[in-house]
Amino acid sequence: MNKDLTLVFSSYQSKHLLQKILKRFQNKYKTIIIENSLDTKIKFFLEKKFKNTEVIIPKENLGLAKSYNLGLKKAKSKFVFLNNPDMEITDNSIKNLIYCAQKIKKFGALSPCFMNEKMYKNYEILKKRKQKNSRVFKKFEIEEVDLLDNNLFIKKGNIGRDIFDENYFLFFETLDFTRKLKLNGKKLYIIKKIKFNHLGASSLPRKFDNLVKKTRAFHYNWSKFYFFKKHFGLMLAIKKIFPNFLKALKKIFFSSVTLNRFNLYVGLIELIGILTSVLSIKPFYRPKK
Repeated sequence: MNKDLTLVFSSYQSKHLLQKILKRFQNKYKTIIIENSLDTKIKFFLEKKFKNTEVIIPKENLGLAKSYNLGLKKAKSKFVFLNNPDMEITDNSIKNLIYCAQKIKKFGALSPCFMNEKMYKNYEILKKRKQKNSRVFKKFEIEEVDLLDNNLFIKKGNIGRDIFDENYFLFFETLDFTRKLKLNGKKLYIIKKIKFNHLGASSLPRKFDNLVKKTRAFHYNWSKFYFFKKHFGLMLAIKKIFPNFLKALKKIFFSSVTLNRFNLYVGLIELIGILTSVLSIKPFYRPKK
């Protein structure tokens, strides 16, 4: 087992994907899974089948920010790779991430690059910088960026007291975290020669589709307003959330006319998520199905 790295996953009923990931790495890395569905059967199954794997069942659904903080606290290795189960990456790519992290001594977070950036881009560059001339930067096409969204490779000793903001339940917490690292003078890098695939909503079985839609309806809107208010002020937050507010009202109106009860409910949840965030009420919504 490579003792330098711990893989951390925040999961909700993603046993089918975690099996594939753990099988691919063949017990080479310590793996910590925070299973937010509270399903102890998943814990017993994965821990029995894969050694070096620890499945933590919390007392409640923690959401992503608290799960990552728990994973960082539990990990004893030099490096930690934070992920959701809806990603695919090769063992060789993991080895290259470790190699790059060992060569780049001071950084806040590194991340591999999505295979198809037109579909999903996990970084943002706000300011173009001069490319470094070191061999590792050229070989792996490493570029400094301003924000990273998930798939974060971290050296615990570099981040100090910077942790995830636990006011978030889902969405925007990784952007918030990496922006905080950046503001505290810690560099963020995307490694373009190391690729991964992002599966998106397939991290959950199809029977959870409605749960995903309802969860996203509330928490995406809550987190979006909170993120922009926290980092850029109230006026920009209002400007950013206003299109979502109009979208929610339109959904409520048309769903009422067409008697689509589910879409009406989703529209109401979107609206409640926005208003809750504007009123500085913590994100309380936890759908069960």
